[in-house]
Amino acid sequence: MRADNPIRRFDPKKIAYYEKENYVAYYQKAWLKLLRVSIGLVKESFGLSTLQAAYGAYLVARAEIAFAPFPENDVPRAIAYMTRFYQLIRKVHGEDFDPERAAGLDVNWWIVHRKLFGNPKNEELAEALTSLYAEAYDVEASKMSEAARLRAQGMLYSDLWVNAGKPTDSPLLAQEEEALYKSYAALKEVINT
Repeated sequence: MRADNPIRRFDPKKIAYYEKENYVAYYQKAWLKLLRVSIGLVKESFGLSTLQAAYGAYLVARAEIAFAPFPENDVPRAIAYMTRFYQLIRKVHGEDFDPERAAGLDVNWWIVHRKLFGNPKNEELAEALTSLYAEAYDVEASKMSEAARLRAQGMLYSDLWVNAGKPTDSPLLAQEEEALYKSYAALKEVINT
């Protein structure tokens, strides 16, 4: 990844908030909210304009909707939408990565997360996230493991929240956001060194 790529300048606090809200909307099947929150998440995470982020968030939301039904989800369609998303990122920022590979790695962690949902033994999820980060940011995988582990921890809090019946006042949501913040702070440090 180029040293001047705007992706390197994300705000870990904002991304943690948006990602937590993204999970809330996803698990409540609030698709319009998911799209709205996704625009903020995509804009902040990938250094896009509002218009670019709206299109990117649309692609991600369509991928998530294709993946959502269980067990009748459409993984190939989810990968196809995520491939279009990564093609957008590559085009906007002039980076050299394989959009199909990045899309496959992105959807792979969704698959692993679903398989391990609510399981505190989620090393496989952390490994899947590590692989995605290494591809997307062009950084050695071993340097990404802490950021991936912390993000998997944030997802575990989200899973526990879902299993508890999705109470809006649950302290699990704050724990999730804090773990995600630490994850993105660690990721930002790695990609900027």
